[in-house]
Amino acid sequence: MRRLVTLSIVLGLLSGCVHKEMNANGEKAAGNAGNEPASEIKDIGSFRLSDPEGPKVVDQELDVIPTEINPLVEKWITYFQGRGREHMERYLARSSRYEKLMKKVLRDNGLPEDIFYIALIESGFSSQATSHAAAVGYWQFIRGTGKRYGLEINPFVDERRDPVFATQAAAEYFKGLYSVFGSWYLAMASYNVGENRVKREVMNHYTRDFWELARKNRLPKETINYVPKFIAAKLIAKDPAKYGFEDIDYLPPIEFDHITVKQPVNMRQMAEKLNLNYEDFKALNPKFKGEVAILKGSELVLRIPPGTTELATVAANEAAVTDVRFIADSGDTQTYKIRKGDNLKTIARKYRTSVAYLRDLNDLPRKSRLKVGRTIYVPDRTPLRDRSDRKNNSTVAAKANAKPAPEKSVETAAAELTGGRFYVVQSGDSLFSIAQRYSTSVAELQKANNIKRKSKLKLGMKLKIPGGDNSSSAREVAKSKVHVVRKGDNLTDIAAKYNVSVSQLKQKNKLRNPASLMVGTRIHIPVAENN
Repeated sequence: MRRLVTLSIVLGLLSGCVHKEMNANGEKAAGNAGNEPASEIKDIGSFRLSDPEGPKVVDQELDVIPTEINPLVEKWITYFQGRGREHMERYLARSSRYEKLMKKVLRDNGLPEDIFYIALIESGFSSQATSHAAAVGYWQFIRGTGKRYGLEINPFVDERRDPVFATQAAAEYFKGLYSVFGSWYLAMASYNVGENRVKREVMNHYTRDFWELARKNRLPKETINYVPKFIAAKLIAKDPAKYGFEDIDYLPPIEFDHITVKQPVNMRQMAEKLNLNYEDFKALNPKFKGEVAILKGSELVLRIPPGTTELATVAANEAAVTDVRFIADSGDTQTYKIRKGDNLKTIARKYRTSVAYLRDLNDLPRKSRLKVGRTIYVPDRTPLRDRSDRKNNSTVAAKANAKPAPEKSVETAAAELTGGRFYVVQSGDSLFSIAQRYSTSVAELQKANNIKRKSKLKLGMKLKIPGGDNSSSAREVAKSKVHVVRKGDNLTDIAAKYNVSVSQLKQKNKLRNPASLMVGTRIHIPVAENN
């Protein structure tokens, strides 16, 4: 009896820290109101793979999460090996990018490193993951809980999408849950359904054994499966070959330094000045929703590739902006003006998305009303072939009624190399990518085409390529096949389809972050000379 009284007192100590709590209507809701705001979450100044690892947690109970094999776990292993294999392969490929970094954050917070695999089953290590309940990012925090744990969420920034900040918040939450239940399984169940529900079942059934509550069906079906799913994912991730996952195209681990500047920065312009792929640079700073990185207080901290501090500082100053406004990442969104009768449900249905995504994209509180005439952002569902036409035609009013010009293929661009060595600019091209393709430099391209330093390339623009006619580079482009990335595609599948290797695809397309492939991306397929 004394033990149960003690348990009652302990369980009553924690309140309001809810990841996905159910309200009276059965909807996902944030935790109890009235909590003190969390202190500001600290970033990591730099991270290198060569950094010495800090001491691991010495408490064996914290350091080792018990692994139990039972029918539920075996069911999830079978699922990941079969119907869910494609998903697991993609998650494993991404895991290597964040494993060292996230485990360092967990270790620094005194938690077992295996908590890392919760992010695998929550988001598949995708910063863009958004659930039907508006949970966002690697650790799937809803807005209220994210803010409660110190994450900044506003029209320009969402730290739920940042691997460091979000992991810091998840670590704080798990520390609180474990201090209440003294069981990692119950802590994980609480992370899924909310600790108030788990506390109620623990008290009603006089047990802190997750498996007993699962056998009695005292928790939601999703929660009963949550822990077995975690165990199955952890077992596979720690020994992929044992479970038939071989030849995974693992991403290189993330590394970074950082710089601090005193003005907002356009990250796309900064990436161009650093000769970096914008998507790679944005992947280091995923908390920013669009192209513009804004100040936090009086300064802005940006992550940069290791060893580029001086160059990045110069680039950031040159890419500084004075007119701070939201600029959506190109191709991701378009604007929509609210009409009479519109609501988020009808707009979400029209643009094949969810209400949760629209709220997150536009920073709309749950009870906000849409006013007629207001402009919001929605997913861009324009066919890829027509996007370039829309951009071209929007600049010249006289072309409003003209027939859209078909997008030129790589083969068409290469066919125009007659009478000299030229290239027709395609969607997604930059001077840097074209220079790389033809083994020349940006400066030579600018000189040959009289392009000023800050000029932007336009679709369909014909560029003269420095060098002789009929070069091997030109012939290679003319012979290239192109694969347009579809939903679910990855480099391994594309390589197998065209009978080439993943390394050839990476080299051909200058890919440094294969997991960031976006639907609609044009992948050039290398073709052998005898083909």
